[in-house]
Amino acid sequence: MPRVPKQVFIAFLILFTLNSCQEEPQKTQTQPQPRPDTIRLKPAPAEDAVEYNVTEGVINWLGKRTIGNLHTGTIKVEGGELMVSHGQLIGGTINIDMTSVSVNNLKDPGAKSDLESHLKDSDFFEVRKYPTGVFKIDDVLPSNLPEFNWVVSGTLTLKGKTNRVNIPVKMTINDDELNAESANFVINRTQWGINFQSGILGTVKNKIIEDIVPLALTVTAKKAAGNNKK
Repeated sequence: MPRVPKQVFIAFLILFTLNSCQEEPQKTQTQPQPRPDTIRLKPAPAEDAVEYNVTEGVINWLGKRTIGNLHTGTIKVEGGELMVSHGQLIGGTINIDMTSVSVNNLKDPGAKSDLESHLKDSDFFEVRKYPTGVFKIDDVLPSNLPEFNWVVSGTLTLKGKTNRVNIPVKMTINDDELNAESANFVINRTQWGINFQSGILGTVKNKIIEDIVPLALTVTAKKAAGNNKK
C-alpha cells in the first residue's frame, strides 16, 4: 500500500513543531490551495469522452496534536468513474470508503483498534451514517509545479458537507489505463464538521488536535469495456 514519502513527513513535523512553540493557540484559518496555471489548454470536447473505471486507490493521511504525538494511516478508494477525452481527464468522481480508515504507525493491536474505532465514530468521520466520501472533479488545469503536471479541482464531500479542494497530481493516461499520484495537499477538518479537540472549541492547548490534515492520493483507472474511442 503506498505511503506518504518520508521527506514529506519530516517537512510537516518541522511545520507542526514551529506551531507548537507558540504560547497561545492560533485561530483556525483556511489554508490556501495550490494554484493552477493561469494558462488554460483548449478544452477537450466532452462528446468524445470515454469512461475509465477506478479500480484501486488509497489516501494517505497524517494527524497530530499541537503538543504530542502524530499518527499516520490510510483510507481506501472504493471505485468511481473518470471521463477522458483525447488523452485528457475532463471530469468524474472518486468514491472513498470511509469505513476503511486505518492507522499504520501503532504496533500495539489494542491501541490501533481503539484509535481506528474512535476515528470511525461521531467525534470524527461517523462512518455508520456517512460510509462513503466523494471527490467530484469539475476542472483539470495545467500545474505550475514541475513534478506534478495537472491540478485536479473539484469538491470533496465528507459527513454530508461539501467543500472545494485543488489537488496537484502527476498523471499519465494511455489508451487502456489512467494513473494519478498526488502531491501532498491539506484540508481543514473543521470545514467538514470534524471538530473534536479543535482549537476553535477552546480546547486546552496540550489536548488540541491540529485542524490541518495533510493528505496524499493515488488512483488507478482502467478503460471501461466497450469504449473504443480515444
